[in-house]
Amino acid sequence: MIIQSKRVWFDEKFLPKQIEIEGNKIKEIYPYGLKKVDIDYGNERILPGLIEIHCHGCLRHDASHATPDWIRDWMKLLASEGVTSVTPAISTAPEEDILRSLSYFDEVITSGYEGTRIIGIYSEGPFISSDDKSAQDIRYRVTPTKEILERYQKASGNRMKYIMVAPEELDENMSFIKECVSQGIRVSIGHTTATFDICAKAREAGATSFTHTYNGMKALNQREPGTVGAAMYFEDMYAELIGDGIHVKKEPAVVLARLKGKDRLISVTDANRAKGLPIGKVELFGRILNICEDGVARLESGGLAGSTNSIKNTLRNEIENFGFSLETAINSVTCNPARMLGIDNSIGYIKNGYMADIVVLSDSYEVIQTYIGGIPFKGTC
Repeated sequence: MIIQSKRVWFDEKFLPKQIEIEGNKIKEIYPYGLKKVDIDYGNERILPGLIEIHCHGCLRHDASHATPDWIRDWMKLLASEGVTSVTPAISTAPEEDILRSLSYFDEVITSGYEGTRIIGIYSEGPFISSDDKSAQDIRYRVTPTKEILERYQKASGNRMKYIMVAPEELDENMSFIKECVSQGIRVSIGHTTATFDICAKAREAGATSFTHTYNGMKALNQREPGTVGAAMYFEDMYAELIGDGIHVKKEPAVVLARLKGKDRLISVTDANRAKGLPIGKVELFGRILNICEDGVARLESGGLAGSTNSIKNTLRNEIENFGFSLETAINSVTCNPARMLGIDNSIGYIKNGYMADIVVLSDSYEVIQTYIGGIPFKGTC
């Protein structure tokens, strides 16, 4: 199959190109109009499939309270939004709930399903700070150990890919970070009160990223740079950003984007179980959330509790409202998360030999078509 458009994201520019797909991979990229095509998308934008590494759920469920049927529905919803790869994010919950959910992800992946490809599991909780004041349920926080990680790996079928820690809760040697790194697991710093120096130790142990930068971390100060200062200072580390304009306002978002550049910023939604529900109050797992018109969920106290957003809308906000360059915004939802996870040799780009993970977007950021491994997604949630 050959598709073409006058605007294909190739070598960090929109260029007129044809894409030949054979099996589940991109076989060749041709000049526009060279060969007979199966589908001509005209002037619509063709991008690498969007990669969402930090989202929790939708429709009253999340990755810590999953069921097999719901996981299948969630992957269809994400595919309809242009997401071709995802690391579902568990959060702070009772261990029995987490282990059960991880086993369900293993079951669904093993048996096969339709929609977005699950490329691993992200643990945003329960390894949070004991001083965490966010929407995570502090009752169930734990200090991470090798034994807990072994239980997670066993339940998930060794699919733990990305783990967040509050490094101030770890031992001086940052042994847990080193254990994760030895297993090929990427480590992020977040939900933390860590000082700059503690973040530096975590980096030396192998931490590579920061979770939803600015949110849930020690702020920048002129005498104590804090976690935010570390995210800005270390050029070789990645930084997640919830780019909805609510969790982080335009000006600090632009500052972070300038510092991390087109190669180290990763945009995320942090979308949770409130996604897809009507505006208003809802009780979910014993907690009251207010689903607001601005696309975020809030606790009764008014504190932020994640979003109901999609990554394509995040991309739109970063380009049209934040004024991010195309390279910075598009890379942050395609190749950068793939590179951070160490899988940018197969996804994240439109290149010969890469997976044929592709999304076609209109100028209003509506999804015209999602291709996952060369297969046009036609399902709905």
